[in-house]
Amino acid sequence: MKNKILILLIALISGCSSIPKSDQGESIDTLFEKPEINYKTNSLPKVIKLYYLENNDNYRLPDEIKGFFENLYFYNSKINYQPKIILSSLNSKLCESNENIDLSIIFEIDPTNKIGQDYSCLGGLSNTKTLLISNNIYSQLKFDNNFVISREQEKERLVNLISSTKGLVIIDSNKTLDKFNIAKSILEKNHRVVEQKTYGSKISSQDLFEDLLMANRSKERLRKLSRRLSRQIKGDARTREDIDAVFLSVGLNEARNLKPALDYIAENELPTFILSSWKNNISYKLKDDDLISSINSDIPFMMPIKVPLHLKRSKKTREFAIGYDAFEIIMLKYGTNNNQNYIYKGLTGKINPNNNKITREAYVFRISKEGIEIL
Repeated sequence: MKNKILILLIALISGCSSIPKSDQGESIDTLFEKPEINYKTNSLPKVIKLYYLENNDNYRLPDEIKGFFENLYFYNSKINYQPKIILSSLNSKLCESNENIDLSIIFEIDPTNKIGQDYSCLGGLSNTKTLLISNNIYSQLKFDNNFVISREQEKERLVNLISSTKGLVIIDSNKTLDKFNIAKSILEKNHRVVEQKTYGSKISSQDLFEDLLMANRSKERLRKLSRRLSRQIKGDARTREDIDAVFLSVGLNEARNLKPALDYIAENELPTFILSSWKNNISYKLKDDDLISSINSDIPFMMPIKVPLHLKRSKKTREFAIGYDAFEIIMLKYGTNNNQNYIYKGLTGKINPNNNKITREAYVFRISKEGIEIL
């Protein structure tokens, strides 16, 4: 009888220990997490060839390659993994033999999103031994193994959160010029878009919102009425009532100008969605006072997240984060069992490397007086 009770207790304890822990929610302190895995180094590629787009300075490696090497150095010191790395420019017309290459990685990363390269040198690459890393969802390159990290993914996450019942205003900038693309996505969700504007240097942020919200017309009516009655009439400027949300597709510094102006002109605080332009690498602050109450989407590396000590000295760019995560994907795809189904919390988002088309979950967050809240 005692033996039966003991066996029952052991089974019960084992069963309890196998129950997955409940998700306690995300915070900026938990967005990045290095995998704790015993990698099979014999399964990892011994020779890796990196193809990349050259920048204006041919003597300086692009940030995605720097990020790739930063993570390589980490694993070199941790598990003594030292693959041979061969660098090749996508801009080059010279093709080299790829017979002894275990893995080719194509970094099609262009911050300007104006990729127009001659890819003839890639025609002989093996489909099964090639991994495409791109920020271009319309890439001409077609490989089964690919990881696409695009600003479009952030846009879709923001659009899915919109709960407008009246109408939205969309404002882009001279650098993004994507208000029509955003409007299409919003209209597909059966929301109403009432205004679309491009913010530039020729108009102040206050003048922009006074015109959009028609606050200046209310002031003009008060002035006309004062002249007719020959007496000063006091009153608050009234704004239009068919707008209940604003979508900004601008640089982060531009957003820090626009959001306070919007709050000042609008009678009520309007829900504001901000899609950073990705045209520069300006980071969010732990307490971003000018962006309070806004809802944003961006990669974690641009947020004030906790990172390992070896990354604190690194240049904070989205391209660096893409390269860093690309190396982590290699470790997980080729150095682990296929049935592990591991989700990696990377510098660019929550990544599932278990299929040919590697997927990434973008984060959405609200900025408040207390800091950043992950939604």
